[in-house]
Amino acid sequence: MRPAKKAWLLRSARFGAGYAAAVFVGVMGIWATMEVEDAFTYGRLPHFISMFPRPILQALQLTLEILPVALLLAAPFTLLATWVLLRMRWNRWWHFAIAGAACPLSGIALLQLATWGRFFNQNEASMAMSLAPTGMICAIIYRWIALPQREGLAR
Repeated sequence: MRPAKKAWLLRSARFGAGYAAAVFVGVMGIWATMEVEDAFTYGRLPHFISMFPRPILQALQLTLEILPVALLLAAPFTLLATWVLLRMRWNRWWHFAIAGAACPLSGIALLQLATWGRFFNQNEASMAMSLAPTGMICAIIYRWIALPQREGLAR
């Protein structure tokens, strides 16, 4: 196999693995955020405290179900954001964390536009703010897996 093709395949595999890991962490983060919000609302402990291994397996199964949809809907924006960040020579982990924090707000706004405002029944801004830390963690994980080197990325 030619070195250029091998490098391209390795880079593509890293992008794919980084994206899959970010989706898994995103599913876990959204689930944990909603569990904590429900715990405060209903005055109980979050369910993930009492039944630890099972929720991770459920989140893994949910990730496998969500991944094709996430690849279709979110991957183009992820690749566009990655391209813009690298073109602007913003390739450090905290640059990606800032972009990841904005991801829930933009995602909720796009879903609201696509469904003519019928998707969410609650305050979207508060939901986006509660998911911003999850977006940051997902973007950092994506960056560490997909773009392991710091130098030579932005050309």
